[in-house]
Amino acid sequence: MKGYVVYFGLLVVLIAGCDKKSEIKVYRISKAPLEESAPAQQNAMPTNAASPARPAGMAAAASTSVSTPPNWEPQPLSQMRQASFLVKGENGAVADISLVSLGPAAGNVLENVNRWLEQLGQPPITAEKLAEITQRLTTSIGEVTIVDLAGLPKDADPAKDGRIVAAIVPGSASTLFFKMRGNADLAEAQKPDFIKWVAAICAAQTENKSPSMAAMPVAPQDSSAPQIKWKTPEGWTEVPPSSMRYASFSVSGEDDAKIDISIVTFPGEGGGNADNVNRWRRQVGLAPLDDKEITTKIVPMNAGSANFSTVDMAGGDSRVIAAWTRRTGRSWFFKMSGPGPLIEREKPKFFDFLRSIEFSS
Repeated sequence: MKGYVVYFGLLVVLIAGCDKKSEIKVYRISKAPLEESAPAQQNAMPTNAASPARPAGMAAAASTSVSTPPNWEPQPLSQMRQASFLVKGENGAVADISLVSLGPAAGNVLENVNRWLEQLGQPPITAEKLAEITQRLTTSIGEVTIVDLAGLPKDADPAKDGRIVAAIVPGSASTLFFKMRGNADLAEAQKPDFIKWVAAICAAQTENKSPSMAAMPVAPQDSSAPQIKWKTPEGWTEVPPSSMRYASFSVSGEDDAKIDISIVTFPGEGGGNADNVNRWRRQVGLAPLDDKEITTKIVPMNAGSANFSTVDMAGGDSRVIAAWTRRTGRSWFFKMSGPGPLIEREKPKFFDFLRSIEFSS
């Protein structure tokens, strides 16, 4: 993909209580995103995306009981943050470090990375590209996905922005986001300590026997999730699901064009229709709509085993078709994204795929 250069390195992190010889691959991406649209550069660092209060059962002391480097200055906590630090470097360089928790509507890894890309005005990446730029850290509470992204938003202050290193820990009730955002060189220097901190928090959660964290699965297909069956359309290649996906598929077209199909499930409502649709709209470069306008974009579909809500959105060369249903206390999301012409070709198969789904409960 143009504008992206991946550099590979190697870092070995030794952490007691987590994978003691975890091999950490370090990636850097030119023109990569930060979590938010570039804020006005002020004295304060930008905050992370909004999140609910500390999830029930999470050990409140877990983040504060872990040792941190002496140059990490503790910052006031908020309803959003369970840990917050500021690191200062030379020539006014700063980096903001945080731990936040998001509920079931947090989205999968690809959706979050593409949201950061969109906020920097960059095109979304595919699941295949994501696999190239992510690294894994196995800990006592599950697998952690780490991304290392670099790029300066328009009109941003390079002393305060330009790099984000993030670790995502999915759970059955909430997803933890560890994030370091700030000056690129300072973030690079702090990355080893940041990863050690992430791993130490994982170990602390296990030691504290936090109910919400101890229940975190490595993959979403845990015994508490209802199983579903489907008929895979011809030409679709099933790929291994990630820690955030129930299932994934890939379809190839001409000129290396590819589309990504995903199945994601969450307990509960999985977020409101407006929030989800507007997130998908942003992924294809479309402006958000209000609730009333979104209602006019949603098309119902009776697939036999379930009633789905569907949307079809296109912006530039990208297109997303999504369908979702809520049943027996869970939300199911089915999404196909990629180049417009290839999506148009596969659209009938996508709806046949939805009609083939059978829920076991």
